[in-house]
Amino acid sequence: MDEPSKFAIHEAAREGKTSVVESLLNANPKLANQRDDDERLPIHWAVSHGHAETAILLSAVKDFDPDVQDGSGWTPLMIAVSLKDGEGLVDLFLGKGADVNAKNFSGQVGYLHPA
Repeated sequence: MDEPSKFAIHEAAREGKTSVVESLLNANPKLANQRDDDERLPIHWAVSHGHAETAILLSAVKDFDPDVQDGSGWTPLMIAVSLKDGEGLVDLFLGKGADVNAKNFSGQVGYLHPA
């Protein structure tokens, strides 16, 4: 039987339920760095589904690493760049000092510098 609450913060981040994410973080701040079965943190899910408010909350936690990679080597910045309307998220992670030269595990650079 599955544990429905095992990755509750990941589910809330994926669905953009910022208040749920906030409540879970208030109860246990370490959840921000919990990896799921895909080696993703909640920030990866929030960004991949374009939930800026949730991503802002998760990026404000103590010791946030803007270059944290998921199981495929994707950083939050790389995911944000791949979104159709991800400019605000790109700006968020650039403002947090994300490495624009970071590569995923396939060697791809996720951020293309303007010419």
